[in-house]
Amino acid sequence: MDNSYLLINIINYNMTVTPQELQARLENFKNVCRQNKLPQTPQKSAIFRVLANSYSHPSIQEIYDRVKEEFPHISLATVYKNLKKFTVLGLCLEIPIPGENTRYDAKLETHGHAVDTDTGLVYDLELPPEFILSAQVMGRKVKQAHVTYYI
Repeated sequence: MDNSYLLINIINYNMTVTPQELQARLENFKNVCRQNKLPQTPQKSAIFRVLANSYSHPSIQEIYDRVKEEFPHISLATVYKNLKKFTVLGLCLEIPIPGENTRYDAKLETHGHAVDTDTGLVYDLELPPEFILSAQVMGRKVKQAHVTYYI
């Protein structure tokens, strides 16, 4: 099947995360931290909560600005270090944007992204069930795959 002709729905950028979805993300965060013996400090929790409560795919700077309201003495380096750790642990996705700051996404369900290269906005894409990603590439198991359209 040629996936290039499948309809892809753009999910509204301004949607808010439902309380149930936020709770599920926070529970997953706690479980992953426990499993990996990662201390759940108030700062780590605040960084993840800001990310988990957003569909806007915030940058490190945007997350830092929001967390700084609650923790005025937090450093940008602390936010950066924790986002990198969250990415390694599979708690969030990094979305590289050419010429812009990397964006982050706590939505782990299979979906794609559309990056508007004029505005820097990142939109979630709902991929149709027929859109199949390979489970193996070059004889190796795919650990993670991203579908990103730059428009």
